Amino acid sequence: MNAISSLCMGVVLGALSCHVVAQNESDVLRYGWIDPLQSARVTSMGGSFGALGADLSCLGMNPAGLGLYRRGDLSISAGVHSGSTESRWRNRKVDAAGNAVVGSNIGVAITYPSIDADWPFFTLAVAHQNRTPFAQNINIAGVQADQSVSDVFVAQALDDADTYGYLSTDSALDAGIIFPFGASLAWRTGLLEADNATGYATAAGDNVLVDRTIDRTGRLAETQIGFGTMFQDRLSLGLTLGIPKVEYDETSKHTEEINANVSTLQRWEYNESLRISGRGYLLRFGVLARLSEELRVGVAYQTRSRLTLTDAYNTDIETTWLDDLTSRAVSPNSNAEYVVYTPDRTTVSASFLLGKSGVLNADYVRSDMRRGELGKSDGALALDYDFRQENDAVQQGYRVVHQARIGLELRVGANDDFRIRGGGGMSTSPFVTEAVQANATRYNLAFGGGYRIGNVHLSAAWRTAWHSEDFYFMGAFSPDPPGRLDRRASTLILCAGLRL
Repeated sequence: MNAISSLCMGVVLGALSCHVVAQNESDVLRYGWIDPLQSARVTSMGGSFGALGADLSCLGMNPAGLGLYRRGDLSISAGVHSGSTESRWRNRKVDAAGNAVVGSNIGVAITYPSIDADWPFFTLAVAHQNRTPFAQNINIAGVQADQSVSDVFVAQALDDADTYGYLSTDSALDAGIIFPFGASLAWRTGLLEADNATGYATAAGDNVLVDRTIDRTGRLAETQIGFGTMFQDRLSLGLTLGIPKVEYDETSKHTEEINANVSTLQRWEYNESLRISGRGYLLRFGVLARLSEELRVGVAYQTRSRLTLTDAYNTDIETTWLDDLTSRAVSPNSNAEYVVYTPDRTTVSASFLLGKSGVLNADYVRSDMRRGELGKSDGALALDYDFRQENDAVQQGYRVVHQARIGLELRVGANDDFRIRGGGGMSTSPFVTEAVQANATRYNLAFGGGYRIGNVHLSAAWRTAWHSEDFYFMGAFSPDPPGRLDRRASTLILCAGLRL
């Protein structure tokens, strides 16, 4: 087995979850199926703002909304994000939470008057948005299992031995030449042992008590440069250049306590560390048309983004024996560069002006997750690998996602200085029906308010979103049915702005 095959097999088979592995179809989902944070105003309306405008969030939604500015705007939004996860597996249920401070939106829009009466204003805007925080903790403990994850390492060694012979495999495992992230570590710590009957076996047996902890941090952020204008106060046009930035860190600990006296092994622990970083680019185009004094409609298109990512991956195994002696082996550090293309998306919107009382907006978003793919980069750390297997998994496991959002803003107070806002929405599951057991449809609700005093505007928003996921606590290749993660992400955002 060549070095590249060994690396890819180590990452894919050594990882304990089908949902999070390096260079996998999950990259398309992580960066492509997002429900981004916006300004406090837009967030409090459930993210429904596609046919409205004069807000910096238009850069990430429908840049034609920049054409509705008549004055410049400087604003900043920041808040607190909490991601809670209820893990269910067999007879166990455990709650865990991860928190992060987020700066969801900061930027400036500068509006220039024109001498052309048909095109009275032009707006240039620059902003930075924290599109999606990745903060999440997953924890499950004390679950009885009748198999061990170390069976994966046995399968790795047997596969190589069938091709090259046992003596050759023993030497390669000793030297870390093959399966350096999995079977080699198990062999060097005694977890994987020679067996006269089967060739290789696990010292863990088939009666274990499992603990599993996963910590995720990071964000998908985006720097945005946009331009918008309006023709004859009826047709707005806009364009955004988006420069996404990815920061993702995950650490995972899988521990098995040995229940049966099948060997002198007491417990073993498998740790994984994955760090992904990179940048990319995309474009958004938008149009808004005022059909009447009350009704405005809009269409926006976001191209596929091209993300050039670099991941750093390593693992280690530690075994503890009944005489309290321990053995530990550490993998090399893997650094690889690759490209992820996220799906494009189309947004259709409509807003209805409720006289002087407020405005109602509705959005529909369509995105085909099968348009995502992984590819080779041209950097120094690029893998000589075509990602055919991962892209086939995208085609077979994902489908078209439909998202609907609705938001309401009401003006209250003697001088209409106060705003009350609310909204919500849902996004259909990105998985084909037969690929998952959990209901992965994502829902969200939000509310908030705002206040204007002179040129200053202040807003606050609270938003919560929830959905479920399958999770294979014993690895992607386990015959057991998956466990379930019930995820909830809640965010409180405060915003302050100044009209220039």
